[in-house]
Amino acid sequence: MTTFYCIQCWSEVPETAAVCPHCGDDIASRLARADYADKLIAALHHPEPTTPVRAAWVLGERQERKAVDDLCRLVRRSADAFAIASAVEALGKIGDRQALETVRWAANHPSPLVRPKAERALHRLSAEEGTKQEAGKP
Repeated sequence: MTTFYCIQCWSEVPETAAVCPHCGDDIASRLARADYADKLIAALHHPEPTTPVRAAWVLGERQERKAVDDLCRLVRRSADAFAIASAVEALGKIGDRQALETVRWAANHPSPLVRPKAERALHRLSAEEGTKQEAGKP
């Protein structure tokens, strides 16, 4: 059985709901307006634990720069080491300097799952930073 959630309040909703019975959000309209990246970014906040992990992975593979802020928030606010590790890895793949401070923070995370991902992401971000400096890019 598939469970459906409102992407505004994350309450369970019937599969056919166009409007959330809990918060009143226009689910159908929101989904129609959102592009794929926006839907993945919304999925970073999903209550089912594997969904943010998968969404972060896809965002990293797609190198979605507009997801950097949300991925950084996930790293700093989540209690789920799997979600944090996936978000850190995605930030490394995206390669945006804006994520550097968050990835450095994650390198000291108590989870042994997160720290190596952060170290690899830092290496990748540092390498990309060096490449940009050599090319004279800001």
